[in-house]
Amino acid sequence: MKKYQKIHIWEFPLTRTFIELPSEFRTKMFRTVVTQTGSERKFLDYLNVKSERYAIRRNHSRRNLYSWIRGTKFDRGTAKKIGVPLWVLIECAKMISKDKALGNPVMRQIERNILSYRSWGNSTPITKPKLPLLLTPELVSVIFHFMGDGHIGGGGVSSSYRQMNKGGLNNFLTKLRNSFGNFTYSKREFADGRLNVPNIVTEFYKKYFALPNTDTFTAYIPEHIMQLDRECLLAGLASFIIDEGHVWEVITIYSKNRALLEGVRDIGIKCGYLCHPIREKYAYGKFDCYRFSISSKSYRSLIRDLKRLARRFPTCDLAHKMERLIRQIE
Repeated sequence: MKKYQKIHIWEFPLTRTFIELPSEFRTKMFRTVVTQTGSERKFLDYLNVKSERYAIRRNHSRRNLYSWIRGTKFDRGTAKKIGVPLWVLIECAKMISKDKALGNPVMRQIERNILSYRSWGNSTPITKPKLPLLLTPELVSVIFHFMGDGHIGGGGVSSSYRQMNKGGLNNFLTKLRNSFGNFTYSKREFADGRLNVPNIVTEFYKKYFALPNTDTFTAYIPEHIMQLDRECLLAGLASFIIDEGHVWEVITIYSKNRALLEGVRDIGIKCGYLCHPIREKYAYGKFDCYRFSISSKSYRSLIRDLKRLARRFPTCDLAHKMERLIRQIE
């Protein structure tokens, strides 16, 4: 089986990732760093100096330290579970191991002990985390869903994915859980065709893949994603067809964003499929969107490639549209 590149927790956003660790492990770690620096105050002074390199503008107090050690903080008289900021863990690991590398032995031990991780505030945590992540076609394919029927939020707006077909919606949910771990979601909203995505997931994608804006009219596929290997691009193409493609006598893919559609078409060509030129579609005499088609001459090779990929990553075919494509060549 192919070995996929590992993505470690220290490659997540350092100031926007918060980690839950086992109580005994967490307590021992902080006891060690306090002992090494000489006192709680000296440890906090050390952290407050280091925080400048992370563009953190505030000082941390004993209250912060005690909350990290306990794993909880009191908010209006109620104890709430909190995580330790990833950047704090990195600085602790450097101090304990005396190794300045991000992936030093102590940091690797921390990664093995992570119970959950989340973004800040009341964001949904990832539990039973699959760390390190693997740079698989399944992980990459999620990017194309965000450019299709998904939305990466910001400024207090949740990231989400809309898909009225339950098979397609479950396919996306499974991709996220296979790639990252478990998380809770609103069953009521899911029944209405919407899945809210944990903020830490989209924070990861924005940082690791340097994603540009994924809004409908401004999204595009950056060059470094275009240069990924063929099976990642194939998985991405399949995701975009699930969201924005019509599978019938021909596969036609639509978007109001020409730059994005040009990128998707280029991926289809790079994967070896015959793709017709992009054309404008009009409705009632007015411009509606851009579109291009994948020639039926490429269907057999596309089906063969998707079936081969789905043997290792079952979510990376055309989901509820796969059988419709297969019927076209029977």
